[in-house]
Amino acid sequence: MSHSESAPSRARPASRLTALAAALVAAAIVVSPLGAQVRTPQIEMQAVPVNSANWLMAERFSTTAMRQAIYTAGVQPRWIGETDSLWYNYRDRNGSRFTLVLPGTRSKVPLFDHVRLAAALAEMHRRPYEPNNLPFTTLNFTKDHKRIRFTVDTVRYEWHLTTQTLKSLGRPPRDTIPTDEERDVREQRFGFGNRGGRGGPPDFRNFSPDSTVFVFARDHNLYLVEVGKPDTIQITTDGERNYSFGFRDTLQVQQQQQQDDDDGDQEDRDARSRDPRVRANVIWSPDSKAFAVTRNDQRKVKELYLVNVLAEPRPTLRSYAYAMPGEQNVAQVELYVHRRGEAGLTPIDVKRWKDQRLLHIHWTVGSDKLRLARRDRLQRNLELIEVDLAGGAITPLLSESVENSYLETQPVRYTKGGGDMIWWSERSGFGHYYLYDHAGKLKRPLTRGSWRAEGIAEIDSVRGVIYIQGVGREEGEDPYYRHLYRVNADGSGFALIDPGNFNHTSTVSPTKKYVVDTYSRVDAAPRSVLRDAFGREIMALEEMDISRLVEMGWRPPERFVVKAADGITDIYGNMWKPFDFDSTRQYPIIAHVYPGPQTESVISSFSPAGTPQQLAQLGFIVIQIGNRGGSPQRSNAYHSFGYFNLRDYALADKKTGIEQLAARHKWIDVRRVGIYGHSGGGFLTAAAMLQPPYNDFFKVGVSSAGNHDNNIYNQNWSEQHHGLRLVAQRGDSARTRGRRATAGSGDGNGGGAAGTADSLASEDSLRFEIKVPTNAELAGNLKGKLLLVHGDMDNNVHPGNTIRLVNALIKANKRFDMMMLPGKAHGFADMQPYFTQMMFEYFAEHLLGDYYRAGADIQ
Repeated sequence: MSHSESAPSRARPASRLTALAAALVAAAIVVSPLGAQVRTPQIEMQAVPVNSANWLMAERFSTTAMRQAIYTAGVQPRWIGETDSLWYNYRDRNGSRFTLVLPGTRSKVPLFDHVRLAAALAEMHRRPYEPNNLPFTTLNFTKDHKRIRFTVDTVRYEWHLTTQTLKSLGRPPRDTIPTDEERDVREQRFGFGNRGGRGGPPDFRNFSPDSTVFVFARDHNLYLVEVGKPDTIQITTDGERNYSFGFRDTLQVQQQQQQDDDDGDQEDRDARSRDPRVRANVIWSPDSKAFAVTRNDQRKVKELYLVNVLAEPRPTLRSYAYAMPGEQNVAQVELYVHRRGEAGLTPIDVKRWKDQRLLHIHWTVGSDKLRLARRDRLQRNLELIEVDLAGGAITPLLSESVENSYLETQPVRYTKGGGDMIWWSERSGFGHYYLYDHAGKLKRPLTRGSWRAEGIAEIDSVRGVIYIQGVGREEGEDPYYRHLYRVNADGSGFALIDPGNFNHTSTVSPTKKYVVDTYSRVDAAPRSVLRDAFGREIMALEEMDISRLVEMGWRPPERFVVKAADGITDIYGNMWKPFDFDSTRQYPIIAHVYPGPQTESVISSFSPAGTPQQLAQLGFIVIQIGNRGGSPQRSNAYHSFGYFNLRDYALADKKTGIEQLAARHKWIDVRRVGIYGHSGGGFLTAAAMLQPPYNDFFKVGVSSAGNHDNNIYNQNWSEQHHGLRLVAQRGDSARTRGRRATAGSGDGNGGGAAGTADSLASEDSLRFEIKVPTNAELAGNLKGKLLLVHGDMDNNVHPGNTIRLVNALIKANKRFDMMMLPGKAHGFADMQPYFTQMMFEYFAEHLLGDYYRAGADIQ
């Protein structure tokens, strides 16, 4: 990084905290009722020069500094077995407590005697503990519900709820789950409990439903173990690197490593690196007699490389299979079935399309028939099929096709084993659920209208009720606010369960009689209540304690709505102001962006800390603002706005939105506009500084880990969101066949993709083609100040994305700033604070004229 030699040198004084702390005055503290704007004390500051950033305020409201004032944000219910009773742990300014809720009696009591347990633990563990600050926050019940177990410093303890006695169980063997210990019901049903139940590394064992056998992978092959027997049976012998039944050589491992880097989860990484056993992608049949398993053949996929320059004693090379958009050789998915008692695996041929993917593999009843969805590489055609394993016959059940957009999917659900199917589709332009019989005949829509049904929370097979999560249905609300609805399987009785103009997270009890509803907004603190199955509030549970935040002078962000560049579409956003805001001043405005299309980084729930808030304290207006082509939670038309243009689609809405805000608020200086973002947001930030006319509007950009050249990014993501074309291998006739290849009827009843099989299946005469516009192509247009940052070990967005842009900028004779973070992947981990400070300084210098970074030391 560099700055002008003529810039005034003004290092941040070491005594700045002392000098400014006396100027902070808090008064008239009032905590408002939930749902109203939070009223906070006025903060009077000494006059700060126009060219000075308010570093004291930014430091005071950093995430680290605020952590001690942020308490539990909502109840996370832990249901006890299949009952309605639940427990949770909650922390406020008085400490941490465990609470038991008995919905039948409308009562809420301590789960155990905190004083007695603290005393017993102190005596046994030889260390004092406070009853309101016990050294654990999670626990497990035994299956008889008479005892609870928890871990303190790697030692497992058991507390008997009746006798109120404590017993040490010692250090349990790694990767063991006691047979008498109960897992959380949600973990049992939906697979969240694959981490050993205590926050440890994922369990390598994939158990059969009857728990009598498990499967795992080692050295790329599959192994089976019968519980109680000493022998380990090797099922396959042909596994090898990039042709493995484990995940360590696949993209999923790269993504897991990336997630670990983002989370700083070093203990999990170390455990995985030590243990050669890997969890295999096994799908067991309900009767535990067979399992299906997939394997990706990546042996022809080209390698991608990273150099670990920090390795000792000399740099090392890391290579991994990584397919890029449009390449001929991509991963090929193979499907197998294994029956207990038989040797080896039986391959199942379900190929229809070139380079197809297999999704949502499942059994319905027994182990004779297998169901799955297959999707073409274009990701615009999909078919649900049933395979008769005895004879190999394939029966098409449902199909979907779409043009000029990729086809979103969800796993099919069933009202009961062998019963009707619940199928999700965007055929109407909005995501909705449809009920089919087991053979694939449409019965009726379950949801409809200009909103998105986006998830099935629970299915009550006894009462015939389906609980559905949805967004955008309630009039006058932010379309991203989630709600829970119920509908009968016959289509009747559709009803809202968790009313209120908030974003709701609602959890249905195992018996389907009760719902725990936690709701909030960015400007309203979370509240948790217990409701019955029809939405009636039964009892209040908790409300987040924000008293210390209020005492600090904290204020929530403001919500806003502007029009997109089309003048019609509503675009939603959040605005953070400095807590010493002065309406007589003019402030630069900075947009924190992520363009989608798989998500839209505009938060909807309460979040009292974060980079946008801290950045605002320097003396900026900071916003998050959406764009067409962003979140899939809107209509399919909104979501697919950037299809075939995965570069420029978001910029017009960002610019026109900021202009509307400036027209509303005279304290926004539209002549000083900044922009920043990470990953896709980093790519968009650079595009804003490069693409006319936006490069005249945005003056300063900080782009981190940007995928500036999506032609060298992940094959599946780029093809999915930009769009892939099917073209002739030779000759110019029928040059582009993308349209004909997706022209199915899409009636959702077997007629959609059936007519497109011939045009898609020919591997000799057709090839795939894609060319995503890049930021490097625009390098000659750079205006303003641009900072590029990337980790040199990024195995998600390869650092070549930024290096290629840097190369183009140098050739265009452009001045810019750049920082490579050594040893860092897509998340910057322990270097994140350094990068954040660097970004703050960059905006302070170029939007405020605060040049205190003249010195080498970061204070």
